[in-house]
Amino acid sequence: MSGGDEQRDGGRARRGSSDGGRRWRRSVPIAFLLTSLGVAGFGGLEAFRAQRSHQETAAALLEDYSEFAAWSYERTSWDVLRQAIDGHLSLAYANTTFARGLATEQCLLLILAPGDPSKGCPCGAPLAGEYSFFTRVGEPVSESQWAGELPGSMHQTIVVDAVQRHARDAYGDGWPFAMLHVAGLGDDTPIIAYTLLESPMRVADDFASVRDTVLYGFQVDPRLLADVYASVLTDRILLPPALTADRPNDEVIGVQVVGPDGSVLYESAPGTEMAFAAPVEREAIFGGGEIRASVLPDVAGELIIGGLPRDRTGVLALIFSLAGALAVLAILQLRREDQLALLRQDFVASVSHELRTPLAQVRLFTETLRLGRTRNDDQREWALDSIDRETRRLSNLVENILHFSRAERGVQRLDREPADLAVEVREAIVSFRPLLPERKGRIVAEVPDGLVAEIHRDSIRQVVLNLLDNAVRYGREGQTIRVGGARTAEAVRIDVDDEGIGVPLDERDRIFEPFRRGERAVGTVVVGSGIGLAVVSEILEAHDGRVWVEDAPRGGARFSFELPALHTALATHFDDSGPVSGSAAGVA
Repeated sequence: MSGGDEQRDGGRARRGSSDGGRRWRRSVPIAFLLTSLGVAGFGGLEAFRAQRSHQETAAALLEDYSEFAAWSYERTSWDVLRQAIDGHLSLAYANTTFARGLATEQCLLLILAPGDPSKGCPCGAPLAGEYSFFTRVGEPVSESQWAGELPGSMHQTIVVDAVQRHARDAYGDGWPFAMLHVAGLGDDTPIIAYTLLESPMRVADDFASVRDTVLYGFQVDPRLLADVYASVLTDRILLPPALTADRPNDEVIGVQVVGPDGSVLYESAPGTEMAFAAPVEREAIFGGGEIRASVLPDVAGELIIGGLPRDRTGVLALIFSLAGALAVLAILQLRREDQLALLRQDFVASVSHELRTPLAQVRLFTETLRLGRTRNDDQREWALDSIDRETRRLSNLVENILHFSRAERGVQRLDREPADLAVEVREAIVSFRPLLPERKGRIVAEVPDGLVAEIHRDSIRQVVLNLLDNAVRYGREGQTIRVGGARTAEAVRIDVDDEGIGVPLDERDRIFEPFRRGERAVGTVVVGSGIGLAVVSEILEAHDGRVWVEDAPRGGARFSFELPALHTALATHFDDSGPVSGSAAGVA
């Protein structure tokens, strides 16, 4: 194995060992980041569970309050309704015991009917609706008697049939009355209150010992019934005063009375969300259905010590998402730093190679001259030209490194002064000319005089040198590099065109980053440090200018940069051998 092969193998081994150590150093902080993210996620999950448990406990407590309020309302409304309806029917109870024909069916009808009493009957029924009736159990519907605003015959038939069926099948022992929601009449569902009585049957003018069963009833006015339900809410105590702070019931709870068919008979707070509703079934004596009560959402927090727990799900999700995003950014930053470290390694290797090659050439030709191995003046001149070329290349590389180092540290200061870009470009081309014979290229430039801008001369020359060096490196052998210039109302521009491989669209911003080379350039044998274009970008940014790359008109790439303009002038045409007189052109 040759010494060069051993050196390459050793370099690969060292790099492999360095890569392994770098991967280990990178994996440790990544592991810590992922662990911290897991801990944050676990903490967020526990906080979410605690919040949900708190919310469920508070909701359960409010539901208990609501259920107690519904139960209290149901019990209280039972008493109030019983007193109201029983008061209507009490006269019927009393008159069944009257003797000597005082308890006539007609009188009872008038007692139960709405409106003012007449014909010796004491009063009308305050809850009564449009009509009242009585019928005997088992008697045909046609034999029933009615008072008040009489409904249609079909309505009478359905009501009497429903009452008789309910009295036979559902009327409970000991019930003083019953309420029935009569279905089968479309949207009109009347509420009927009735009582079942045993009455002596009239025979001639005297009461006989034979008794029959009669049903006295009346339609309940839904508006008056709603007033009774409202009075229960406003006039009775449904929750302990210590809990409500002596506020009225309607400021603390909302109530719905729902019939067996789902219709709402009474609602204390229409449109209010019954968030903690707890239904309680109504007594069958009132026709079934349910009472729904709920603590009002506006005061729910005041009934719980510390108030209702606020929903923190969004905040917890945001915190966890932020932690995850920061962890991802940290991992990406570590990866970027790792990639940057690799690029720096490549940069050091490339710079070392670029330094070693010209130094070796300088040393070789210096020894050749020192030992007198040149045979004639032409060979001596050729050796001196080679030393000059390699020295210029070294100088350009060192200048790039110094510019880049100062920019990285933020200590680069550029003292600017007005100058003509044409002069600076011309001097840069003259300085670069010794490097052209190596690639057998030529430079043709047409830069108008008077492209005056406020610049740091040495830095702008470095920009031009870097762009020319880039054109020589990545252009074809024997190409013509064209340098042009122009002026607009507010800027002066310099263009450098090559005849090389060009730059793809997706790489045109990335190649100005430090240590970045285009994919096409990486695959070539051309060696580069990766900081030349980065130095160009840094210098122009410090001059309030900009640089970009696009396709050249004759193929290859065109690198252009702009600087703020000061005034206009004339143009001078010159090629790589020097200025060519007589070819000035006006510039707008």
